[in-house]
Amino acid sequence: MIIKYLHTFLLVAVLSYTSSAQIDLEKVKENYREVLFLYPKTLTDHFLDPEKANIVYFELGYPGGANLNIVNAIFICDSALTTAIEEEINHEAVAIYHFTDSCFMIVDYDTSIYDTTVIKLKQCNNFDGMFPIPNFEFCLKYPIPIEFYEKAKIYVLGAEKGKFLEDNLLWSRGVKLPDEWKNGYTKGVVVSGNIVVYWLEIW
Repeated sequence: MIIKYLHTFLLVAVLSYTSSAQIDLEKVKENYREVLFLYPKTLTDHFLDPEKANIVYFELGYPGGANLNIVNAIFICDSALTTAIEEEINHEAVAIYHFTDSCFMIVDYDTSIYDTTVIKLKQCNNFDGMFPIPNFEFCLKYPIPIEFYEKAKIYVLGAEKGKFLEDNLLWSRGVKLPDEWKNGYTKGVVVSGNIVVYWLEIW
């Protein structure tokens, strides 16, 4: 198991850009599974088994690492798997959005690590009936075609207010959401063509 006292931010990005001789794919898969294991299972059980498709990008935050509790992964899947994933999550989703929607309820961390202007997602003024989603800046770290953003469906599989990790592991500098969402989580899947994106954020 990954050493639990390691509270640093781990980034493994754009695996397809590195030659296979330089990457131990089994180690990558092991790290992916082990970091997921550190979070509550109910918040990570939607993530794809890395044996089922090609994982091309992931970004993992150990619980409490810089207090940014983030797990993101991008997979390239065959059409049969993509169809199966969509059929399953379509029934589980609490909300379905599109990148072309006029505005969103965006978890916006007060930190220079994130630049929410890059994808141009607009924060709504009225959040009634909406669920929080990431700003999806991490998608820009993999060369995703513009068609992805034009056609993708954003499936929110869960989002709740409250504390889902110990206080000392939570982000404390605000997420630019209403007070009732001072703490919470969001998880889900984005599907477009053969690209499938997974996310979990806990703050």
